[in-house]
Amino acid sequence: MKFDIVGQREIWKRLLSVFGRDRVGNAYLFHGPAGAGKEAMAIRFASLLNCHNPSDTSCGSCPSCSKFGSLQHPNLTVIVPFPRDKVIDKNDPPLKALTPRTAELLTELLGKKGEDPYVKLELPRAKTNLINSIREIRTKVHLKAVESGQKIFLIFEAEKLMSQQGESANALLKMLEEPPPGTTLILCTEYPERLFETIRSRCQSIYFPAVTETQVASHLEDAFKLPREDALLVAHLSQGNVRMARSLADSDLGEITSTLQSMLSWAVSGTASSWRKFLAHGAVTYRSSPAELAFQFQLLSYWFRDALHAQKLNGDSQFILSMLEKEVRQFSDRYPEADHPRIIAAIEKCADSLSRNFQVNLVLMNLLMEVRDGLNSQQ
Repeated sequence: MKFDIVGQREIWKRLLSVFGRDRVGNAYLFHGPAGAGKEAMAIRFASLLNCHNPSDTSCGSCPSCSKFGSLQHPNLTVIVPFPRDKVIDKNDPPLKALTPRTAELLTELLGKKGEDPYVKLELPRAKTNLINSIREIRTKVHLKAVESGQKIFLIFEAEKLMSQQGESANALLKMLEEPPPGTTLILCTEYPERLFETIRSRCQSIYFPAVTETQVASHLEDAFKLPREDALLVAHLSQGNVRMARSLADSDLGEITSTLQSMLSWAVSGTASSWRKFLAHGAVTYRSSPAELAFQFQLLSYWFRDALHAQKLNGDSQFILSMLEKEVRQFSDRYPEADHPRIIAAIEKCADSLSRNFQVNLVLMNLLMEVRDGLNSQQ
């Protein structure tokens, strides 16, 4: 892999230990906040388990490692949420549910993630891990391996197994009850509490903490050659999310802050035309990239968190949006009685609801009303 995993050395030592003692489990649950390196670690561990010349990591040069470089190893199956572009039968392969263009995009993203494990495998309109994907696992585990090594099944955004009344989760549970030898499943999720307890109890749980700002900043200096001051700003803004930090390092911060201020202006104005703009922006962004909209809501949450600190602590704390400190202070002065905790909770609830595929316009309208009421609160 082109990039190393940032800030999770102790977890790697733990996995290396079970590998060295030949105690690799049949099922793991990697969980923790966004951008902490769960998927990257899963890929790295899978590569190690199939490497021809392993030591304290996979060698990176043997035929097996070369195939992992594009995530095309025959012992590896990656499960991600799929859209239902086409109706398929229960015995159809999951790829049949995709249009040719979406299938092409998936192949493209797999190649990118092989090079950079922090890339998000996100397909448009993908809301569930299809039961056909789990049925495919159940078929593959009983097939004779083409190459030596461990069969690895990586399930990303595992909480989306719970969509459609949890049919995919139930199908997976049956396999976890009698895991076949020579097979390891790794479920990755930000939301372990959404999975059935029976699934969680059958997996070895490994928690990934958020990466420290210092570690993120050092990574950005090394990988992106950012000046120290810029790296520290991006690291602070990303709040331990390495994926976010890497995206910000390649982005125009001016454009990002402009989008944030537009969303804020639309939300607080209270006019019908501004609210329509907010709803339209949210709906379009959600359809094209739910992760991008989630990022924008995170920034919106940071804004109100900074406004709260300016209001209650006279600004005597470090601003997350330090480049907008002047604007945040002016906003706080404009709404001296605002109930910022209420608004922050509403933003977090909105982001959570969208991650659960609730109706977009309804969720966004509820947020707008909470922002209006929170700003006009007399506390």
